[in-house]
Amino acid sequence: MALSLVLAQSFTACETVDFGDTNENPNGPQEAYPAGLLSGAIQSYATMTGRQGVLNPTLYVQYQSQVTYTDEMLYAETPASWETYYNRVLPNLNTVISITRDESQHTQELLAQGDPDNQLGVALIFRAIVLKRLTDTWGNIPFSEAFKGLDNLTPAYDKQEDVYKQIISDLKEGRDLLNSGDAPVGDILYSGSMSNWRKLANSVLLQTTMQLSEVDATSAIDARAEFNAALNHPAGVIESVGEEAWFRYESVTAYQNPFNRNRRADYFLAGEFVDALQGDPMASSLNPTSNTTPDARIKAYATSETAEGVPYGYNDESGTGKNKMSTKIWAATAELPLMTASYTFLNRAEAAARGWTSESAEEMLTKGIEMSFESWAEKVKVDIAEQGTAYALARVADAATVTGGMLQVVAEEKWKALYPQGFDAWAEWRRTGYPMLDPATDALNDGSIVRRYNYPVEEATLNKTNLEGGISSLSPGTDKNSSRVWWDVD
Repeated sequence: MALSLVLAQSFTACETVDFGDTNENPNGPQEAYPAGLLSGAIQSYATMTGRQGVLNPTLYVQYQSQVTYTDEMLYAETPASWETYYNRVLPNLNTVISITRDESQHTQELLAQGDPDNQLGVALIFRAIVLKRLTDTWGNIPFSEAFKGLDNLTPAYDKQEDVYKQIISDLKEGRDLLNSGDAPVGDILYSGSMSNWRKLANSVLLQTTMQLSEVDATSAIDARAEFNAALNHPAGVIESVGEEAWFRYESVTAYQNPFNRNRRADYFLAGEFVDALQGDPMASSLNPTSNTTPDARIKAYATSETAEGVPYGYNDESGTGKNKMSTKIWAATAELPLMTASYTFLNRAEAAARGWTSESAEEMLTKGIEMSFESWAEKVKVDIAEQGTAYALARVADAATVTGGMLQVVAEEKWKALYPQGFDAWAEWRRTGYPMLDPATDALNDGSIVRRYNYPVEEATLNKTNLEGGISSLSPGTDKNSSRVWWDVD
C-alpha cells in the first residue's frame, strides 16, 4: 500500500511531461493475462517468508522459541509491512476479478484460460482468504478505497466488521459462480477441481463465521446463520484428505516452502508445545493444555519424540540438544496446509458445543483429531494414522472433566492441528484464550502476548488521517501490539 502511494506520487510530479515511448517495452505483454495473475497471487501469498511473513505468529502461539535475536518472541513494538498483500497479491486478484466480470473482455484469449465464471469464482474465494489474513493481523484496513492509484492516494480504512462482510460475500459469490466449464489455467492450488474449490469456500466460511463468535450477538453479521448455511450447502465442506488445500512447493527459489528460506539455527520448538504433545509421563509443568496423553503427531511435527523444547519467553535460553520443527515440514519442497478436514471438523465441534448446530460435539472432535493424524501421516509419510482414535477418545474424556469443558478441549486441539499455520492458530488463540499460554517472562512490550501487528510506518507519513481512524477502532485506541481488534473481545 505505502509503496503504491509512493510510486503514484512520483508519477504525479512529472505528469505534464511527454516522454513518448521511451519507457515502453515492445516485448512485454500488451494486456493482462489472468491465468498468470491468478497463479502469481497464490504463489506470492504461499511463499511470504521472513519474520513478519511466516515466523512471528508461530512465536506468539508458542509453537516455536528463539534463543538468539529474540525481539519477536519478546513482543518488540515493531511496525509491520503489508506491502506484499497490497502490491503483489490483491492487485493481481482484483485485476482478474475486473476482467472476468466485464463481458466485453471475454476474448478468445481469455476463454482459452478457462471459463470466465470459474476464473472469477476462484479469484473471489482466494481474495477472501487474503483479506481475512490482513484484517485479522492488523485490524481495520484499506480496501473499498484502495487500488485506485492516482484517483485516491489516501484510502480510508474499512471497519473490520465491513471487511468481514466483504469476505463472506466474496466466498459465497465465488462458490456459487463455479461450474462444470473449463477450469482456470492459473489454479495452482487445486489443479482445476472446481468441486474442491467450492468445498474450500464453505470450509473458510465456517472458519470466518466462527471467528465472530464473541461479537455475534452485537454484529450486523449473523455468524451463526451464515455458519449453518455454509455447513448445509449442497457443495459440501472439506471432509477428506483428498479435498484439503495444501500449497505445493518446488526446489526453485521463487516457489520454495517459506520456512525453509529462514535461518533454521535461530528457531526451536517451544517447550510448551513439546510438552503438550508428549503428555504424561514425559510432560513437565510447561504444558499449557489439559492433555496428559502422548500425542503421536510429534513424529510428524518435531525432530525428536523425546527431546525437550526450549522454554518460551526468555532472552538467555540455550538451544543445545533441543527439539526443532521437523525437516519434513521445514524442507524447501515440503507442502504446507491452507485448509484441512481436521480444522473443518474442529470448527463443527465448536459450533456444536456452542449450540449453533445439532451435530455431536464429541463426534466432530473425534473426527477432527482423527483427520489430523490421517492427514499428517499421508503428507509426511509417518505411521501415525491408526493412533488418532485412541488419542481422540482420551480427549473426549478430558472434555467431560476440565474446567473449560468441550470448548477448551476443542480450542486446544485446534492449536495442535493447525501447526504450523501460525496466523490461523494465532487468530484462534486470541478469540478463545486457549491454550492457556503465559506471556514471555522477558517481554519488551507491556507484558501481554501480541494480539495484532503494528501498522506500517509509512502510513503515518502518507495516510496519517485515515491511519488515525484505523487506530481509534482498536481497544485501547493505540497502535500497540497488545491492542485488540474488533472481534477480539476482552
